[in-house]
Amino acid sequence: MTDNSTSVPGLGTIYMYTSGACNLNCAHCWIDPEYQKEGETSSLHLDPALVEKALIQGKPLGLRSVKLTGGEPLLNPRIKEIIELISDQGMSIIIETNGTLVDREMARFLVSTDKFGYISVSLDGADAETHEELRRVKGSFDKAVQGIRNLVDVGVNPQIICTLHRKNISQIHDVTALAKHLGCGSVKFNHVQHVGRGREFEEDRALSVPEIIELNNTIEEEVIRTAGVRVLLDIPFAFQKPARFLRSAPGICNIHHIIGLLANGDLALCGIGTSIDDLLYGNLKTDDLEDIWKNSPKLAELRKLIPDELQGICSKCVHKRFCKGTCVAGNYNTSGKLNAPYYFCETAEKLGLFPETRMNIFVQ
Repeated sequence: MTDNSTSVPGLGTIYMYTSGACNLNCAHCWIDPEYQKEGETSSLHLDPALVEKALIQGKPLGLRSVKLTGGEPLLNPRIKEIIELISDQGMSIIIETNGTLVDREMARFLVSTDKFGYISVSLDGADAETHEELRRVKGSFDKAVQGIRNLVDVGVNPQIICTLHRKNISQIHDVTALAKHLGCGSVKFNHVQHVGRGREFEEDRALSVPEIIELNNTIEEEVIRTAGVRVLLDIPFAFQKPARFLRSAPGICNIHHIIGLLANGDLALCGIGTSIDDLLYGNLKTDDLEDIWKNSPKLAELRKLIPDELQGICSKCVHKRFCKGTCVAGNYNTSGKLNAPYYFCETAEKLGLFPETRMNIFVQ
């Protein structure tokens, strides 16, 4: 490999996919993990030895935080050991979970960990029928709600993440009311991504771009003002009102400062490396994280293209240096190009719905 270290950004966060399996079988999942039914076991779990290696090698690169995700991260039988390793290295911990495995013992363990910082729990409706129609496992709603209650009981106010589609969009007010009732800190509404199982999500269920834009207006004008809890919608920055930027910094994919560590030890752009070999950089079992981070030709290409050489509408958007194309993984999945425009903004432009005020008038 060629040494590109002079232009290498710091490594801020590792996304650790601690399990390549999940105890739910969600119709929209962008990772498409192995479905591990209750009582079954799986070998698709991240080895704590690789976690320790990643932490030790990542610290000199600037590593400050770790996101635990999956699959279902808590399905890893050695998850507590992994969390303790991360905390002992002084890294802050973020967890994305479906909530079904957050019993009282796990909730108490999490708050006893010095560096535990933030947790989000997926809940795709305000009742069991709606949630389980998407998650495809009976009883998962009640377990997720109990998991949230267990977290709140120990002083944690989790974020609810709800993936919207046509069969649950009418429950937006009910979901925010439930979040407030349970003691959650916020609600984030996502839309289905066209990756993994999301590619096969039924056309009549996934929301269209115009519907999501209209939904954003509804949330701004009606939901946020009455929810009693912080409410967010996953929509590109070009469609967000300035007031949202003033309320809080919107979440972004810090693509230049993250790397994914998959359950089998692969180092990747993110979890999409489970299905796209082109977005794999090496394997921590045999490779050195510092060498990969500084010298990988694939990472060098990513840094060259994003955001300076973004294409299409993203090249003209005033937010491109902040947004960086929204989701490079999704863009590559649909186009085979790292610098392809985000499908949402591209579709909006074709329909005449992209805000002209967010276009750079100096770019032709």
